[in-house]
Amino acid sequence: MAIDERAFINKKRVNWERLSFIVERTKNSGLGRLSKQELPQLGSLYRRAAADLAYARQQGANPNLILYLNELVGNAHGVIYTEDSGGWPRVWRFLRFGLPAVLRRRMPFIIVAILLTIIGAWAAYALVHKSESYLGLFLPEQFKDSFESWKKGFADHGDISLGEGAEFSSKLMTNNTKVGIVAFATGITFIVPVMLLLYNGATMGALIAVVQPTGHLTSMWAGILPHGVCELSAIFICGGAGMSIAWSLIAPGKYNRTDALVLAGRDACKMMVGTVPMFIIAGILEGNVSHSSLPHWAKFGLAAVQFIGLLFYIYGSRETRLQTSI
Repeated sequence: MAIDERAFINKKRVNWERLSFIVERTKNSGLGRLSKQELPQLGSLYRRAAADLAYARQQGANPNLILYLNELVGNAHGVIYTEDSGGWPRVWRFLRFGLPAVLRRRMPFIIVAILLTIIGAWAAYALVHKSESYLGLFLPEQFKDSFESWKKGFADHGDISLGEGAEFSSKLMTNNTKVGIVAFATGITFIVPVMLLLYNGATMGALIAVVQPTGHLTSMWAGILPHGVCELSAIFICGGAGMSIAWSLIAPGKYNRTDALVLAGRDACKMMVGTVPMFIIAGILEGNVSHSSLPHWAKFGLAAVQFIGLLFYIYGSRETRLQTSI
């Protein structure tokens, strides 16, 4: 035996029994009946028990001990991530509680995605601001016409028709979803999503640099932010999901690489699924609101409401705070 099993059990027994007690209470009365002390305890004890299970497996502990811990962790997981049997209630449960928990747990990778985008934007802005001859480094030739439109403040030039908006939204949803899928699917390489995020940021930085001298910078932001909050957030989440998979192999932490990859992959898939509604909302807003003649204050207000709503969605509820502590 690679470990002193008796000492291991004696050291951990109190925590296991406490977790078992809280789990049994929640089975009868639900999470809402737990005290303020028991709620964070449940998350902390579950996390420790999961680590103990991984350690026991790695050290080849007695099968009965592994079976006990596996059942304990499984029961705790079932209580914390309670899902309805299926259908729309299950979808609602995932969107309301499961997804915010995953987003907070993987937030460091999302922040890295945001920072990479900012770095790309800053580098491109500095170069293009110095000389527009550098624009070709960040912008394919076929997209230069659209940059010219932004320079003329086209986002303020009247409403587009409902049909045009629907068609435009469809194209945008398809394109933006592809970007997210690529960032997610190539995440295990680590390099590809990093380059993709840098390039996306560089395109934005180049756009800012060419629009700023024209005096239409406010118009540009009014034409981007109403849909950009959802669109960019979704891309950041996809990029963070992909990078979290790669990082689980580079630095698996307390788990072996196989277990770490499974856990990261499970979270990453949930993150990817959760971005689908965000891409849809972004496409609809870009096709029908961002480029309309609505006043700037209305567009900026809509963007602010989305941003505050997204933060509350991730961090707001007590159930979310409990699950994201795991």
